[in-house]
Amino acid sequence: MSTTIRASQLASSIVSPVTEEKQPSVFDIIAQENLATSIRPALQHLVKYLAYFKPKTFLSVHRNFDEYYLLFDLILQNHYLKNYGASFTENFYSMKRVFTKTGSPPNDSRERILSLLTLVGWPYVEDKLNQLHDRLKEIYEIRSWASIHDIKSKCQKMFVVLWPYIKTIIKAVKSVLQLAYILNRSSIHSPWLYFSGVILKHLTPEDLEAFNAVPLHLQTGFFNRIWRFFLGLPGIVSRLFAYGLFFVQFLDYMYNTDLAKLTKTGLSEAIPAPPHKMIIKESEILSLDTNKCPICMKKRVNDTALFVSGYVFCYTCINQYVNTYQKCPVTGCPANVQHLIRLFV
Repeated sequence: MSTTIRASQLASSIVSPVTEEKQPSVFDIIAQENLATSIRPALQHLVKYLAYFKPKTFLSVHRNFDEYYLLFDLILQNHYLKNYGASFTENFYSMKRVFTKTGSPPNDSRERILSLLTLVGWPYVEDKLNQLHDRLKEIYEIRSWASIHDIKSKCQKMFVVLWPYIKTIIKAVKSVLQLAYILNRSSIHSPWLYFSGVILKHLTPEDLEAFNAVPLHLQTGFFNRIWRFFLGLPGIVSRLFAYGLFFVQFLDYMYNTDLAKLTKTGLSEAIPAPPHKMIIKESEILSLDTNKCPICMKKRVNDTALFVSGYVFCYTCINQYVNTYQKCPVTGCPANVQHLIRLFV
């Protein structure tokens, strides 16, 4: 009897072998990280929109969005780590976390805490440190070390100086690990995976069978595809928003620079006016009568002072000159029509 059972077990193992676990490609990882970074701003824009129309209900949520999102993210990530052995976005792209010491998903509470610290805790702390840096930078950027005496101010000044370098080091380490991951020299692509003690691998059919309930985005079928598309909308919207901002900046550049003159009026009108000689030197102004215009050398009509130099001209003379040369005719200082001051004597 026992021989028959062993034979059937052996036959079943031959018929359905265990699927080999493979690590995700770098493209899957980039897609997963883009989705992870797009969820928060998408929800923040939604809360901001709701707070605008229903301030009594959502204004407090908007003001304390960081803390509310921290709680939401903590519940979401803990649920997926506990039930599926991965974060929400990792599970969305059919990945799982494998603890390097045991070779199994981080089911233990201690292992989950390490993952939660890097998935939820560090992004929250980093965002708060960035906000603190921006506030302190306005205060201490122009202050020298000699003008700072108390310990608290010195620590704040040191933080303003060191925090950009710390972020640069973290980005450099991450870039090196990503390059090593692409070249198959490393099994991790992020320092946070190292601190969590895990690596990422693709889900296998055996993993899906082991789940108590397979997530909708991992199931097959028409409605499940719609659900998967809906979950991917934050990433799509954030990319479209970024492309839209770039397009607006491009239009602003086109219509507010010399390139606009080239496209609208042609090359000839976009070429600046040739250098000109001063009509009269400052030393010669002293020999003029006080009521004469330095441009037409006649009695001034509609006295107008040029703010950048202080000299007084006829309004018609200086207006035409500044529009043509964008300079003061006496000193050569840059000027425009906004610098003209009419004098009513």
